[in-house]
Order: sequence, then structure tokens, then C-alpha cells
Amino acid sequence: MALFKRGRLVVVTLSILWAIAIVWEEYLQFAYDGGKCDWPDHKFRPRLEGDETRPQHVLIVADPQILDHRSYPGRGAFLTWLSRIIVDLNLRKNWWVATAKKPDAVVFLGDMMDGGRFDMSDEEYEKYYQRFKSIFKLDTNIPQYYIPGNHDTGLGFSQTFSPYTHLRYTTHFGPKNYAVQLANHTLTFIDAPGFVDEEYDNWKPLKDGTLEFMKKFKADQHTDPVILFTHVPLYRPDGRGCGPLRERGTIRPGVGNGYQNTLGKQSTQKLLELLEPSLVFSGDDHDYCEHIHRLSTTGSQPGGAPRDVREITVKALSMAMGIRRPGFQLLSLAPPSLRIPTSESLASTVHSHADIPCLLPDQLRTYLSVYIPLGMFSLIALAVSQFISLRPRTNLKHSVDLGRPEYDDGDDSTGGRGTFRLFPANRRPRRDGVDVEEGAPSPAVSISEKNGGATARYYGGASKYFQKFFAAGRPSSHRRMRPRRRMVGFLLDVRDVAVWPLGLFILITWWFS
Repeated sequence: MALFKRGRLVVVTLSILWAIAIVWEEYLQFAYDGGKCDWPDHKFRPRLEGDETRPQHVLIVADPQILDHRSYPGRGAFLTWLSRIIVDLNLRKNWWVATAKKPDAVVFLGDMMDGGRFDMSDEEYEKYYQRFKSIFKLDTNIPQYYIPGNHDTGLGFSQTFSPYTHLRYTTHFGPKNYAVQLANHTLTFIDAPGFVDEEYDNWKPLKDGTLEFMKKFKADQHTDPVILFTHVPLYRPDGRGCGPLRERGTIRPGVGNGYQNTLGKQSTQKLLELLEPSLVFSGDDHDYCEHIHRLSTTGSQPGGAPRDVREITVKALSMAMGIRRPGFQLLSLAPPSLRIPTSESLASTVHSHADIPCLLPDQLRTYLSVYIPLGMFSLIALAVSQFISLRPRTNLKHSVDLGRPEYDDGDDSTGGRGTFRLFPANRRPRRDGVDVEEGAPSPAVSISEKNGGATARYYGGASKYFQKFFAAGRPSSHRRMRPRRRMVGFLLDVRDVAVWPLGLFILITWWFS
């Protein structure tokens, strides 16, 4: 397999094009997009010289939802397996971009595993969980916080849900309702699917449930800013916009088997009154959305004035969630010494946190707009180089008056068939021992008589280089090659074009693994 054999310019050129496409689309594009966003620390007070206090950085990831054999019931076993391989690789690359930001903590907003709620054996669930951990590798010194999604513990009732789903979740991911302190902020994590089930049961508190947790949280009277993390977005009137970063549509209230698009109106009001968050992050919807909730409360604000609560629905990290560009959210939490008052009149109201979304490459565009068109172009170019002769032939029999033929040495042993000479003159010896007429220029046309006629072959000029480009190492007898030999040559060219790009793709895949 001599890839760089002389004359194989088509194969070499296509191999280089494919190698460039693979390296850019599978590696450099991710690094480039990841470099366009950074922690929003510029919104805080600059640190003084010698002051080691700095903002704490929290990476927020929504709906990784790693696939299993149940994810696409309508697909065959092979397509399901192939989808899982492609999506897992995309998740590894997206996770590499996210963790390159070096966060101090990581929050998963639920739906870690697409089929985590379904009935399966303990061995299958453990293997499923270990696959999740193999994709989302992280330094053990960096804390990770999880909340359940409807794909993890279920929502409502279904015979397909495992009776052990809640036990499995708490065993592998931890508690479902809890709060932690970080940089003088209270990070609050709630079990939103469980909260929906409590609403369905006429607000009957479950043991260690969300409603019981929120009442205890309210009694503790937290003074630090509260950041709320919930899988299910909060209620908003139908048709409200989501901002320019959303790809399509908006979040609309709705419910179905095993899911609910938003919390109920009453549930949302109860949650905001009990927890009094200053910022909310949600998942489940898969697309980005920004909404402002108006909270009428007699909380900590002077006079009990209405307070605006900003909610960010974070983009899903996976390419399989119906969006073109996955993403994640960066949250910076400022300690008191770095906070800036929002106004001179309210010195107690300060910017204690800031966040920014990060968008990842459109992997579907890579396959549909880069790989498929480039593959079609490559096949056409290789077919042209193998099956189509670009060397023009003109039959000159009786078309021009070439004069009387000269026979070598007067010997007419060919039975009247001689070689026409366009430049009859004195011969001069050539290096290969063949006599050539003196003073004859290098012929642009070579004419030989065959079967009573003359055949002209044209060389030189632009056509010579065009022919050389597509003559991928073919022998001089190419025009007499059988179709079977041409097909074998075509397949060998396809192999030679693919070998280096495939090698690079496998190398990049191994590196991300």
C-alpha cells in the first residue's frame, strides 16, 4: 500500500483533506469552542495584592442521560449500539471541555442515566452506573453533587419502573434533598420528581421527602444567599420567552407518562416561599431558557417588596437530547470580601454570584454537513480517476492528407502498412536507439497507422497535468483494463484514502477514553 507512490495525487490529496477534517471536527473544534467562555469573575471586586481569597467555581451539568438498549425502542440492535457509541464519545469530549475549566465543585442536575428508573437486575444497574462513572471521570478531591431526575427515580407510577429505583439512587448518588455551604452561599438540592408526587397526593408529606426538607430548611433561617438546584423547571405562564440562546420554542406546562414539563403553579409558589432562593438552576428541558419569577413575600427585603428570582434552565450536555449545540453552565460564587453592592442606597444588596452558559460544537452538523459531503466527493473523485479515461483519442483515418507513407529501408514487409511521418527528414539517433528525423521538434502529436487508419494521441499542455492528476498510478494500458481490475483499483484507492483518517479518529477516541 504505497500511499505516496508517484502519480497517486488524488489519493494523497483526499487523505490530507480527511485528516484535516477529522483533527478539526473531533478535537480542535471542541478546544476552540471551550476557549470562548470562562468563569465570570470579572463581575466581582478585583482581589487586592497579596489577598488569596478568590471566587469558588461551580460547574453545572444537565441531562447527560447516557443511553442503553431501551433508549430507542424503534431501532434495531446494531443502530442502537452505534448510537450509544457515538453519543458516549460525544459526552467524553464535552466533559473534557467542561472539566478543562478546573472547577471547585460539580453539580449534576439529574437524568444521569436514560434508563435508570427501569426494572433491571442489580448487576445490570451496576454495570450501567460504572459506565456513567467511566465517562465522567473527575478528581476525587473535587466534590460532586447530584439531584434525581425523572429518568433516575421515575415520576408518577408505571409498571416498567423498578421498585428499587429510589434505593438504588441513594446508594449510588447520595441523598435526594440536602444543602451545602460554599463561599458563604447555601447550595440547596431538591428532589423535584418526588415533590411532584407529593403534590399529586394532596401535599401529604413523605418521610425524608421534599416538602418535609423545605419546611425544616425554612425553620433554620439561613442568612447566606440561597442557590436552588432542581431537575424540573418552575412554573411560568404558557408562551413566555426564553431568551436569544434558546434554539427553538419555549417551555410549556405539560405532563405525560413519567414526566412533567414544569412544577405546578402552587408547587412553585410554595417552593419559592419556603426556600427564598436568589437564583435557580433547572434541567430536564434540554434547551437553554432564562426566566424571571416575581416572588411576593415578606422575606428579608425591606417592606416585604416583591423580589425577582432568576431561573436558568441549563442546556443538556448530550448531543442526543434534540438540540444542535449542547452546553453547560459556569457559576462563580464570591466570598463577602469580593462582592460589589448593586447600588449605593442598598449596600446590603450585592452581586454575590455570576453565571455564564458555554456552548459546545454541533456534532450533528459535523456528520451531515462535513463527513457525508466529503465522503461523496471522495468517492466521485476516486471513481473518475479509475473508470474515466481523460486521454483524448482521435481517429485520423482518411481525415487528413498525410502524403505518401515512407517505409523504413524500403521494406514493404508489412503488406502496405507503414508508419506515417509528419516530419520526414534526416534521421538522428536517439538515446534509446530509435532513429528520429533531424531538426524535427518534439512532437505534439504522435500518429501511427493501425488497421488501415491512423490514431492520434495528444500530450502536453494543461491536459497533460489534468490527466496526470487523475492517473492514480495506473499502468499505460489503463484503457485496456477490464472493469473488474478497475473496480479492484477503486476499492484499493478507497482503502488508501481512509486508512490515515481512520487511524487519527481511533487515536483521538482512545485519547478521550
